[in-house]
Amino acid sequence: MSRVLLTLGLAILCAAGLAAAQNVGSVVTDSFFNGIKNQAGGGCEGKDFYTRSAFLSAVNSYSGFAHGGSETQGKREIAAFFAHVTHETGCESTTD
Repeated sequence: MSRVLLTLGLAILCAAGLAAAQNVGSVVTDSFFNGIKNQAGGGCEGKDFYTRSAFLSAVNSYSGFAHGGSETQGKREIAAFFAHVTHETGCESTTD
């Protein structure tokens, strides 16, 4: 299931064609964030705990997150982060 989210995340990021991955907020839009979050099943207790705003606030504390290397590398780091969090929390996708 985590692979589904990682694949989805990478596909969304690549399809978006965003010009600057250096700005995490331009990649992790409301639509992107909610799209990932809404894939969690109803049994995911933390599904509504985190917000995009809180995520971006945390990102600002880590200046190196998704800011090194190329635009593609930044997008991959963001997608990998969401796939990892989804896997570690056990709130995997309800879709295959």
